Amino acid sequence: MLFAKRLKDKHSGFLFANFKKALFRKLLKNKHTGNTLTLKHNTIYVLPSKMGCSFLFVCVLNFILGINYQNNLILAMAYLMLVVLILAILIGYSNVKGVTVKFKSKNNDYSPISPRLVFDISTDKLCQSLQFIYQKKLLHNLDNIKHKTDITVSLPYESRGRYPLERIKLLSQYPFGLVSVWSYMQIEETVFVYPKQINPHKNNNLMVDGQNTDGNLKRGNGIDEFDSLVDHQHGMGLQRVSWKHYAKTQQLMVKDFVNYASTPMIYDYSQLQGNAEARLSQLSYLITQAHLHDHAFALKLNNQLYSMAKGREHFTACLIALSRFNSSTESQDAKTS
Repeated sequence: MLFAKRLKDKHSGFLFANFKKALFRKLLKNKHTGNTLTLKHNTIYVLPSKMGCSFLFVCVLNFILGINYQNNLILAMAYLMLVVLILAILIGYSNVKGVTVKFKSKNNDYSPISPRLVFDISTDKLCQSLQFIYQKKLLHNLDNIKHKTDITVSLPYESRGRYPLERIKLLSQYPFGLVSVWSYMQIEETVFVYPKQINPHKNNNLMVDGQNTDGNLKRGNGIDEFDSLVDHQHGMGLQRVSWKHYAKTQQLMVKDFVNYASTPMIYDYSQLQGNAEARLSQLSYLITQAHLHDHAFALKLNNQLYSMAKGREHFTACLIALSRFNSSTESQDAKTS
């Protein structure tokens, strides 16, 4: 019974969220959709804030008391409070009118670093107190805007995944905090949080040679990653001798390194160790290192193969594939680069 009740509540919440979203779209008529928003009469909304509502309640209460007790001083106070509230509405509207907010770019990043959005804000006059709010969280607060400024806001996403952008609320409560002057900006973009990078130390199955998929899984004589200790042979130099090991055992051992990006490689999800997130984090590290060293690589995620290539577009496509990866739906999400 308890499970059924929770399921019903969850379903009701989902339906309410969809209804709210549809209602907003109908009322706003998608006039806030786009990468550029200019605040003007048909995109600005003004209402008393919580403090403003309390202020108005006191104003009405004074008016009622002034009438009941026929006290002109109390009535004058009520009129004065109403004038202050009306002035606050006019000043608040004039403060943000003409401000143009332009979305410039997005910056995806590795978990747990949040993706970022870059905005260009311009105005012909001074604008004071403009807040950027996303999912009821304050992203950025500008005390004042003069002419033109660039800002970068961090979104509240830290876990690996794909996140379509929701509405961004632009809010000002200038002056006095008695009114809320706001607008919305709906950017049709999707941000990604890539898996965090984990170095797969001593993993003998981390990759497959792109030219011999049935052969050895790593290339020796590399210079990038320490792999193991091997016996010192005649003719080997002393620069790679593990002196710490020699001090303990009196045995000459040489550090053997593996260059995981020395040749074009296929990085295979199924060959890695650990749970799904650990494997994705290791793949994130491997393809990032391959890209930094300008080496070609391919990525295999279960039944999906991202073909051998190199360059920024291939690298980004593979990171996005890792971000979207789901063991039950990867065949629908992934696209061969």
